[in-house]
Amino acid sequence: MAHQDPKQEIINKLTRFLLPKTNKILAGMNEPEEMQRTLRFLKERALEDRITYFVLFEDEKGQKQHYTCYVVKDIRGNWQFRGAAGGGISGQVGPVVQQAWANLDGGGIPDHFHAGGYVADHGQNVTRIRLIAKNGTTIEDTVDENGVVLFLTDQRVDLPIQAELYNRRQELVYSHTVLG
Repeated sequence: MAHQDPKQEIINKLTRFLLPKTNKILAGMNEPEEMQRTLRFLKERALEDRITYFVLFEDEKGQKQHYTCYVVKDIRGNWQFRGAAGGGISGQVGPVVQQAWANLDGGGIPDHFHAGGYVADHGQNVTRIRLIAKNGTTIEDTVDENGVVLFLTDQRVDLPIQAELYNRRQELVYSHTVLG
């Protein structure tokens, strides 16, 4: 069922995976169980009728998971969960490489593109990622303090997508194919 708060809609969908904090903190805490869940919203990108969030949480086994979650607003103004990509252990950035790398998960191709993930820096001071789709659509984001980037566009995006990684001096550090 849709919800008026987009974050609550995501919480409702992911609740079955969440580990209550009560399994991790001292007994005697009086917070309601809903406040003791481990879900954190790390980053968000929004258009008028859709939002994507990068979320981090601990699952029922206590493992840190991350997802790029996508919600859309229906005609009644309620937010509906449309999907999530990710699930890997937090901070794992994909293939073992010696080069800077953007490890992205996403979906909605071609007309509702959204993606997010971690950036492996390898000491190259990567601060910005530019995605360039086969059809020329370009989307950019800055790498946040958690090493996360998040993308959302209302433009058409065709695969494959090339990721360009730039350093603090705006120099191209590395380029590789993502999502396709």
